[in-house]
Amino acid sequence: MGMTAWTHGGDVRRIARSAGRPPADILDFSANINPLGPPEWLRNVIVSHAGELARYPDPACTELVAAVAERYAVPTEAVVAGNGSSDILWVLPRAVAARRVVIVAPAYVDYARSATVAGVPIVFHTCREEDGFRLDVGALERLARPGDLLYVGQPANPTGAITDPRALRDFAVRHPDVVLAVDEAFAGFVDGLPSLAHRCPANLVVLLSLTKLFAVPGLRIGVAVAGTDMATRVRALLPPWSVNTLAQAVGRRALGDAEYRRRSIVYVREQREALAEELAGVPGVTVFPARANFLLARLERSGPDAVWLAARTLRQGIAIRVCADFTGLDTHFFRVAVRTAEENRRLLDALREALA
Repeated sequence: MGMTAWTHGGDVRRIARSAGRPPADILDFSANINPLGPPEWLRNVIVSHAGELARYPDPACTELVAAVAERYAVPTEAVVAGNGSSDILWVLPRAVAARRVVIVAPAYVDYARSATVAGVPIVFHTCREEDGFRLDVGALERLARPGDLLYVGQPANPTGAITDPRALRDFAVRHPDVVLAVDEAFAGFVDGLPSLAHRCPANLVVLLSLTKLFAVPGLRIGVAVAGTDMATRVRALLPPWSVNTLAQAVGRRALGDAEYRRRSIVYVREQREALAEELAGVPGVTVFPARANFLLARLERSGPDAVWLAARTLRQGIAIRVCADFTGLDTHFFRVAVRTAEENRRLLDALREALA
């Protein structure tokens, strides 16, 4: 695909227009949001802070930053808050004065988009399907050069592959002349996965998203933990007041809700395992192992591709994510979110009907 064409999951309005349906009629498996929905306290937090909307938000996100620092045991100077983690992604190549951006692929498309906008050359390190798309850190080490900004998804999107956190931290320590950006946007769904935000080396940037785990993507809340000097450079490039008052309030409350995180991990694991087993039984579908709240699958290359399949399921009001725009994948790959048991059943019924 050309470097000017970009797509994301979750654009339900565009999907609905193409299907000739209202957005409320679309069951969206293209965006990976917590199937439990927002926590019960969300409405009360928004209502209780609505009166503050008559004033500008805190430009330093003081209380949100303090909550992040407490959660991950880091100095407040090491924390950056943005209008979603994409806000931080967009300034990172310039903030670190990257000579190249190296992307472990398949990967979230905005890593490359932000590098292109910044005018920084891109190199893809594409993980192999036969290895389950797992990263060989040794191969990445041989590729890295001084001045590189390297992106690794943890877990990777759309593959769900996980890299040993110790291997990534050791890599950063061994290569102080590169910047390693580890995107933990979906890490909160993975049971027992330690965050690299703890004991963060000076050349490591850990991107953290609250919107997916707490099911509030419309609020846009993203943070990063980095070395203090690097965090200062990133903050200097972000626009003022980029995190609104309600997002800051919800973010603070979310960081303290360990019970919701535990319930989410258990529920998503149960539904993912059940969905993966059923999906693997659909004729012509291969499912890749994953521990996050989504699954990558592939159709047999001798049959119809995922573009055809997505059109068929959309007739039934179900949207899946075609993965042809991810480097290293082709039109036979698609990704589905893990949703509720009933919603997953509807997806499976639609896939079986389409592929019968």
